[in-house]
Amino acid sequence: MTTRTLLASLFMVCAAMAWSAAWAGESIVVRGLFQGAALLEINGLRKLVREGQTHPGGARLLSATAREAVVEWQGERHTLTLNRSVGANYRDQTGEPVVLHRNRNNEYRSSIYINNRSVDAVVDTGANVVALSSLDAKRLGIEYRQGQPTRVATASGTGSGYRITLDTVRLGTITHRHVPAVVIDGDFPHLVLLGMTFLEHVDLEERGSVLTLTPQF
Repeated sequence: MTTRTLLASLFMVCAAMAWSAAWAGESIVVRGLFQGAALLEINGLRKLVREGQTHPGGARLLSATAREAVVEWQGERHTLTLNRSVGANYRDQTGEPVVLHRNRNNEYRSSIYINNRSVDAVVDTGANVVALSSLDAKRLGIEYRQGQPTRVATASGTGSGYRITLDTVRLGTITHRHVPAVVIDGDFPHLVLLGMTFLEHVDLEERGSVLTLTPQF
């Protein structure tokens, strides 16, 4: 999947909006598969890792295709397909999938519903949080200035923003409540970025120009 490079600097926001999960034992699971990259989850921490890179949890991605990932972890090599894990306390997830088709800009766009109001969005695994402009926030009736002020770095410099929690975010049949997000003053981003505070609740599988999102339960 092509990640919008303008949004890489949104990573700085995740330090104040990180999410965590408790695990009784160490485990690694593949949550998304792409050509040359994989979305790995180790003990609740998800990160998009490219071939040759190492997840903070210690797993090194040796190779990845749309079908499987080969990782080196705890001194052993493992071949994993989507939703298959190594370690303890993991259970396969099922659910009705949502299918998106990549456009000519190498993006997966879709209409989503934030607090029951429609807005256009782009799937962005490179954004650690759902992000939207203050223009979109106003149109959606979000009182974002009641959120926590923050500074956000973008390709054009450093701007101001607000950390908030969205009541609901829905993509197709997938709905999640109380989703952490950031609102950036101005008209950037031009589309809502459906980042990892939403995507952490789905499994991602990319085959060719088709991205399938399957909800977790």
